[in-house]
Amino acid sequence: MVQMRVSLVRIFAALQLMRIPLAAGAAVNVMFATLLARFDGATAQLPISTLPLWLALIAAGVIGSGLFGFAAGMNDLLDARRDQTFQRNRPLSSGRLTTAQATLLTFTALLASMIGASLFGETSIAVALFTAFGIAMWNTMGRFVPAIGLLMLGLAQAGSFFIPWMGQSFTLPASLILVQTVATGSLLHKVLEKRPRLDRSSTILLSILCALAVSGLTWLSIRRGAAEWPNGESWLTLAPLVAMAIFAWQSNRALAASNVNETADSLRRAAAIFPPIAAAAWMLSISQTQWAVVFAIFAVFLWGLSWLAREVHDMIGQATAWRG
Repeated sequence: MVQMRVSLVRIFAALQLMRIPLAAGAAVNVMFATLLARFDGATAQLPISTLPLWLALIAAGVIGSGLFGFAAGMNDLLDARRDQTFQRNRPLSSGRLTTAQATLLTFTALLASMIGASLFGETSIAVALFTAFGIAMWNTMGRFVPAIGLLMLGLAQAGSFFIPWMGQSFTLPASLILVQTVATGSLLHKVLEKRPRLDRSSTILLSILCALAVSGLTWLSIRRGAAEWPNGESWLTLAPLVAMAIFAWQSNRALAASNVNETADSLRRAAAIFPPIAAAAWMLSISQTQWAVVFAIFAVFLWGLSWLAREVHDMIGQATAWRG
């Protein structure tokens, strides 16, 4: 019984290390990009379209969740010493995972993402490696220059949109992913009072860099001849604006929470469910109603998973404190 309890604690610690709700949201971004690419006739002879749909979506999910797991695990490994003082409830600082176990999980997640990318071809592996490099830059530079680090995180998340197919012409979803990632990261940085601070000068610099990145993605879309906005039916083309409004509303509610931990948890939940909400909205805008319903259901599932993850995390944290 004791051995089983220890095993369960380690499993939950591993899931916490990988930030499962957020990792699932990252998986949705790549799955949506995969579907969008398959709708394009230019991919008819490429692996992304010749693979069975179920296999392509699984590969996309593994890529997105694997890269996010790599980012989360690397972040905890680099912050292990700091967490001994400020975040004693994390898997490493609480002793529920050893450094060796966390390292194995982190690089297994990276390897899994590369295996998933290999199913889409060599170019996809190269883009996945570039994305992983951006993640590494965020984890290393982010602790010294927050503006650059957060930008690299946003670019890495946006870059994952191009892993299934580098030739993606409609880049507006990638721009939205970048802005949402940077906005969430900036808010968490300020709420948790991380050092060095994201002061006014850094915020202005970050805003300028994000604007340049979005401009670059927009230029790429124009050069590839993509439509400026989806050509769907009537008012459904405005669905992505509704998704952005929902995220803004959730973030505003999170900032009004009674304490720092609740604010951070609420921001993470908003970030976790934004990808499926946005994917559902984009699908509506291009008249793919069936897929919009699928992503909407997944958004509800992720919302429940986020709440469950928090409850399990709190329960394990209390048990750890009691044992101490």
